[in-house]
Amino acid sequence: MDGSTARRVRIREWVRRYLPCEVAGTVGEFGAAALVYVATDSLGAAAVAASVGASGGYYAVAYLSALRWSYRDQAHRPALARLLMANLLALRSVAIEFGPAEVIDSIAVRPLGFYLGPALFGNVAAGWIFGKLVSDVAFYTCAVFSYERFKLLVAQSVPSIEEGDHESATTISAA
Repeated sequence: MDGSTARRVRIREWVRRYLPCEVAGTVGEFGAAALVYVATDSLGAAAVAASVGASGGYYAVAYLSALRWSYRDQAHRPALARLLMANLLALRSVAIEFGPAEVIDSIAVRPLGFYLGPALFGNVAAGWIFGKLVSDVAFYTCAVFSYERFKLLVAQSVPSIEEGDHESATTISAA
C-alpha cells in the first residue's frame, strides 16, 4: 500500500469514527447556543451553552459507540461482568481518546470562538460557524493524535473482511 492509499484509508477510518459524534455534537452545540441567545441576548451565555451542548451530543454518541464495541468484545464473560467491563472499557476509551482534546476545546477554544466570532464577523451566525470551525480544528488535532497514539487502549469497531481479520483493540487490551 503506497503512502497516499494509506492516508486515504486512515482518513476514511477517522470519518467513520468521528462523523456520527460530530453530527450529534453540532446539533447540540448550535441548538443550545441559539436557545440561550434567544432567551438571554447574551453572547457569553450562548458561548457557554454551545460548549455544553456540543459536549453532551458528541459524548453521548462516542460513549454509546465505545460501549457497543466493548460489549461485543466481552461476549466471553457472564452477563453482569460483561456489562460492567464494557462500561469500564468504554469510559476508559472515551477518556483516553478525548480527554486532552476536550479540556483544550471546552475550557478555552470553543467558548472563545463562539464569543469572539460574532464580533469579528459582525454577524452572530457567521461568527458561530467560524468559532465552530476553529474549535473543531483544535479538537480533532488533539483527538486524532490521542487515537493514533493510544489505539490499543480505545474501543474500536471490528474491521470488515476487506480491512483484515484482526482482533479489536478492546479485546487485546482487556484480555
